[in-house]
Amino acid sequence: MLSEGLLVSAPGKVILHGEHAVVHGKVALAVALNLRTFLRLQPHSNGKVGLNLPNIGVKRAWDVARLQDLDTSFLERGDITEKVEKLKEVAGLPEDCADRERLAVLAFLYLYLSICRKQSALPSLDIAVWSELPTGAGLGSSAAYSVCLTAALLTLCEEIPNPLKDGEAAGRWTAEDLEVINQWAFQGERVIHGNPSGVDNAVSTWGGALRYQQGKISPLQRFVRWRAPSAGHPGELCVFMSWAFPSTVWPLQTIPQRKPLFALRLRS
Repeated sequence: MLSEGLLVSAPGKVILHGEHAVVHGKVALAVALNLRTFLRLQPHSNGKVGLNLPNIGVKRAWDVARLQDLDTSFLERGDITEKVEKLKEVAGLPEDCADRERLAVLAFLYLYLSICRKQSALPSLDIAVWSELPTGAGLGSSAAYSVCLTAALLTLCEEIPNPLKDGEAAGRWTAEDLEVINQWAFQGERVIHGNPSGVDNAVSTWGGALRYQQGKISPLQRFVRWRAPSAGHPGELCVFMSWAFPSTVWPLQTIPQRKPLFALRLRS
């Protein structure tokens, strides 16, 4: 198991086309943003697992010994709803805990227990996550969070190699390792959103611009570059904040109910 600390980052995203239709098999086009989420993982030997999320005011800690004694077989069976209910018992969160705080903690515990339980002993560690991405704005903050957690925990447990070479300030995982990260990050997204498409975590894992349909990811190698109308320099895609924070869960739940009413239009 890795003994030194890790610093990981992942970008947010904006979906240019197919925001919710992608869940129903349609094509989505998405591109990574130059806003990132950062994670610092520090192993230690104090018998605690700490999680610090300053952006949303979360600071929690659990005894490793208590987590070690858990029967974690529930992680291998049942649907995601059943797993989340079991994780709520483990988390020990207060009844009045806000949804975003609760879901962030549950996603962390799910990934920590699922990835690290293969080790002879669960690791003691502190994890701090902070972000340039606003929460709940549709810019992939939860996916970037899941990707950072997954990449750090997989590297800590040596399920994937540390990409950082001696003397280098930054590194990037291979395509094979990124695929492993993406698959685990999708599970974290399921804890948070229930039925995500997978496009958010894919963009946050690979970066760049992607075409996504039914789980198949195709990087867009010749992505169109906008040009400013009054100059010969490449333009920029600008994302503006409306400060309205719609729920992702609501459309994911209601669109399947309304889909039969618009079946002909959706097939076109």
